[in-house]
Amino acid sequence: MSFVSLLSRYAPNRVFFSILMGCLAGLCYALMIPLIMLSIETADPQFPVLAEQNSRFFSFEVTNPKLAGLYISCCLLILLLRSSSEIVLYRLGVDFARNIREVIYRHICAAAVESAERLGPAKLIAAINIDVPRIVNGARIMPAVFINSVTVIGMLVFLLCINSNIFYLVIAAICAGVVIYQVPVSAGRRVFEQSRAVHDNVQESVRALIYGQKELKLDAGKRQKFMQDILLKYEYQLAASEKLGLTMTSAAVALGDLMSFFVIGAVVFIFANYHAIDAQTMAGAIMALLYISGPVGMILNSVPSLSVARVSHRKVLSLLDSLPPEASWQLTGPVREWQHLVFTEMTYHYPASGGDPGFKVGPLNFSINKAEILFIVGGNGSGKSTISKLITQHYLPASGGILLDGVPSDNRNIAALRSQTFAIFSDFYLFEQLLIELNPALEAKARTLLIKLRLADKVRIDAGRFSTTALSDGQRKRLALLVALLEDKALYLFDEWAADQDPEFRNIFYTYFLPELRQQNKAVVVISHDEKYFPIADRVMYVEAGTVKHITRQPLQRLV
Repeated sequence: MSFVSLLSRYAPNRVFFSILMGCLAGLCYALMIPLIMLSIETADPQFPVLAEQNSRFFSFEVTNPKLAGLYISCCLLILLLRSSSEIVLYRLGVDFARNIREVIYRHICAAAVESAERLGPAKLIAAINIDVPRIVNGARIMPAVFINSVTVIGMLVFLLCINSNIFYLVIAAICAGVVIYQVPVSAGRRVFEQSRAVHDNVQESVRALIYGQKELKLDAGKRQKFMQDILLKYEYQLAASEKLGLTMTSAAVALGDLMSFFVIGAVVFIFANYHAIDAQTMAGAIMALLYISGPVGMILNSVPSLSVARVSHRKVLSLLDSLPPEASWQLTGPVREWQHLVFTEMTYHYPASGGDPGFKVGPLNFSINKAEILFIVGGNGSGKSTISKLITQHYLPASGGILLDGVPSDNRNIAALRSQTFAIFSDFYLFEQLLIELNPALEAKARTLLIKLRLADKVRIDAGRFSTTALSDGQRKRLALLVALLEDKALYLFDEWAADQDPEFRNIFYTYFLPELRQQNKAVVVISHDEKYFPIADRVMYVEAGTVKHITRQPLQRLV
């Protein structure tokens, strides 16, 4: 489906109105040359009604008042019709851009986490910030394309009326020009497609520059290598491909602009020697060909933008195809209370890619219980983070499943299980807006928690929004903990939460907040390396090479 068809499907009535107004404006444009020719030859016996005396209008002497009135009427109609066409489509373009972005947003929400992770944020952001504006820009120039296309057709009809031989010559020239024109345009379109692929690399490199600034500051050699061999390399590739694409399309446009003058030269210097053409017909043909050069040039000048829009449209469609909705999306089974989650023979596979043999987690057999704290312990690369996402249902297992108090879980209640879970991952994102409805009781609880978390002098909550999130990593995690404690969830998961905390607050987290959640009959899962606080846990699960090595039950005496 072309992006024009996509626009038509989004708002068919407005698109039809815009095209209709544009076509009518094009017809009015096409009438201008015949009206001028008629005004020059008022004595033509074929138009006796138009041969009339001059008259005065606001002290100006006007020749052929009827023709002049018709001419002015055409000008006013062009103003009205063209403005209507462009205004409608410009306004539609704004709505269309919002709609495309909303479609992308909803695909991201509905897609599996693995799909979004495989694409990466750079491609998603590039689609929203680069491709969508290009598609809309292509759609916005369509009224001008329609107007000028109808104008060209009208002029061709005029040429057919005054001299069919000149008409056939122009048609032959147009056919030849289209064939010649397509060669650089097609090559330019392929270059634009390559350029769009480089855009993703540039976006990813810019992201690395921003988020890796501290690391690059430490080593001038690494910084120079990153700039020259990665970021600037992609920038130069992007600039080179865009310049090549624009050069090809500009050359094609320049060639197209000259086609009408080549035809004029052929008519004046060659064609007139083989066909009897009177001066009036010659003048009309030349005027029509000169007049037609403007609309043709505008159509050709639109080609680069339309080519880029087509490339971006295909890119967005490809991105959406890479984000299929989960099977469990919008399947909402009943939210039932549970006491035990049992994970049985659960496995997850990372596919092989780029020479990497892949990685398998599982089979996993363990349980999570209400009113208990489970620690998950293991070295780097042992599979702890993958297991945490299996627990929160962000990753769905390749085999095995979950039993809720002995009842198997399926796709119908995955969304329900997720809604009962709160997780703070190591790469968590802190929203500025609290995405829950605050009542007076929750507002009072939030103020109390800000004091307990020692953030009251740094952050306020105004209208359900944090006054700032520009804090240290440890303070941001405390704000995330505040959000977790405001929400009444059944299962809480903390992935290395205490890693960025000072010793005093690390102790408060383990000895106060975690036991408090347990006392509230919550299931608590903590990924941690803090062996000092293992006695806090009811059980400690040791993970190695993607499997559960063993699970130990802690003694009843705890550090509380």
